[in-house]
Amino acid sequence: MALKLEIGMYDEASRRGKSFGEWLEHYRVEKGEKPSEYFGLTNYERERKRLACVRKGVEPPLTAFEMELEAHDVKAFGLFTDRVEKFFQTADTAVLFPEFIANRVYAGALGASIVPEFVAVTSVITGLDFRKLYLEDTQSSRELKKAARGTEFPETQIKAGKQSISLGKYGRAILFDYEVVYATPINIYAVALQRIGKQIGLDESDAMIYALLNGDGNSNGLEAAQTKQTATSGSIVKKDIITFAAALPQPYSLSRFVGRKAKMIDFWDALSDMQNPVAQWGQTGMNLPRGFEWDRTVVPSDKLVGVDSSQAVGYVTNDAMNLTETERIIAKQQVRTVVSKRSGFDIIDQDAIGCLEVDYA
Repeated sequence: MALKLEIGMYDEASRRGKSFGEWLEHYRVEKGEKPSEYFGLTNYERERKRLACVRKGVEPPLTAFEMELEAHDVKAFGLFTDRVEKFFQTADTAVLFPEFIANRVYAGALGASIVPEFVAVTSVITGLDFRKLYLEDTQSSRELKKAARGTEFPETQIKAGKQSISLGKYGRAILFDYEVVYATPINIYAVALQRIGKQIGLDESDAMIYALLNGDGNSNGLEAAQTKQTATSGSIVKKDIITFAAALPQPYSLSRFVGRKAKMIDFWDALSDMQNPVAQWGQTGMNLPRGFEWDRTVVPSDKLVGVDSSQAVGYVTNDAMNLTETERIIAKQQVRTVVSKRSGFDIIDQDAIGCLEVDYA
């Protein structure tokens, strides 16, 4: 059943600290509708679930937003879609248009980002700064001790200090001219929106890699101890890959890494004589880390940067693509609006970050 929709619902969602899509999941349930499979999930969790379905070749379940599009007979996804003007045939469908913009930008950002592959935990906040819990412990302070009969175990004090992480703002201003886009098929218009989102995903990934190398502002980036140099000047050989995989101290295990195109070619070429590198590496008890080409200037041209993805870095976000001038978009005016998102990264444990440096000495 199609619900009655109003412009003020965006303000109501904002007051509850949710995006319109998240708020709509709850609103449908409040109105007696069956919850979607994304009920209670954040935008980030929802899009990751959808992306996982797509990668498996499975049709993702409908979100509450998509259910409303279907109920109002707006075909916005697939090969054959309506034209953009379909959104503005009724007051109810016009309310869905800003969420469509945010939805496609968000999907584009997540699709281009390597952040989901590297982060250990995602924190969704509503403010501009994140006060992280910073554990000031050491290997020796975590070790268990054998105590003599009748004596107490030695105490270990784990200190916690609050460290502030500022969230960066990523976005783009878009000029909507309805006379131009009215006759455009929605799926073509979606491609343009996703391209904007992809750039946000690239920029966020750059920020994550920068934090891995330089820290989150609290002097906790890559340690020199976890930087290993290649044995042969200017090249990567198989032994270097083994050294890289073993760069982290126990109990950490290198699972993901990034590198520029040229170095990734050298990395995989060094394994080219192995018939099944993953299986053969499994015999050593070490994981063959999964590599991601990232041919952008944030990655040094002479380094491969790796992490234990379960313990290295956290992602902090406001979880929503924010649109300014939502009411004017719905009112069908030519309008310059801004799509933006806030996010940042905190280093959880710098011992879980390692690096292979190609020695040119």
